[in-house]
Amino acid sequence: MATIALVTDLGTDGWFAGELKGTILSLNAMASPVDLTHAIPRGCVADGAFALLASYRSFPEETVFLSAVDYGSAGARVIAAKSASHIFVAPDNGLLSWVLRREMLADVREVNIEEYLLPSGCSTFPARDLLAPLAAALSDWLAFENCGELTSDYVKLEWPEPQADMDGGKVSGAVVYIDRFGNAITSISPRELAEACGKSCACVVDGREIPVVSHYKDVPVGSALSYPGSAGLMEVAINGGRAAEALNLKIGSEVCFVRG
Repeated sequence: MATIALVTDLGTDGWFAGELKGTILSLNAMASPVDLTHAIPRGCVADGAFALLASYRSFPEETVFLSAVDYGSAGARVIAAKSASHIFVAPDNGLLSWVLRREMLADVREVNIEEYLLPSGCSTFPARDLLAPLAAALSDWLAFENCGELTSDYVKLEWPEPQADMDGGKVSGAVVYIDRFGNAITSISPRELAEACGKSCACVVDGREIPVVSHYKDVPVGSALSYPGSAGLMEVAINGGRAAEALNLKIGSEVCFVRG
């Protein structure tokens, strides 16, 4: 059974997400559509890109990810990408750019989407009428190599690349996402942190030094901490609180780590 994971800004208070799954099943009855999330804020491509980045490695190999955020035009360019383990389809608006930054060897193709348009296609619901048939085909009979021409020209969202000072034992980056718990997720991976700072280090936010630990329980309730998060990136949090508000963190805020 082929898994098709859905990332959209369609919401859950209407029939749109359900109709998207119904369309997939009508085209491939053996598919298993899974709601990764339909709660991306409307039109927020960066949030959709981060949802993919944070979660795709938890899905089985050969999962097809259908991503539709800020996709209101049937004429928009569509790309598909294949990593060593997964396939992704999305409008070319930056949704796939952070996954493709991590999956540097992925093949990317510009899709001739008219080949997959439903006969009764509606220009106001292209996720259903264009992406659903493409995802259903890729999960069943369509070889990825046949979905379009290879390309390296696609929209790339900016990523705040970590800046490392190896001699000084320091690496800095920025907050790229604030989750629903108020945790601030940074652009720095645990590997990049270890390479620059070694095993012992501290996190510095707005001049405040915060311990780097493994678990919430390593600090008292109400205390700030930094730790390697589930998305594969360093996070800043407060045990029992909301770091974003308490530490005045927002998207783009600088976060620095220094050798202890």
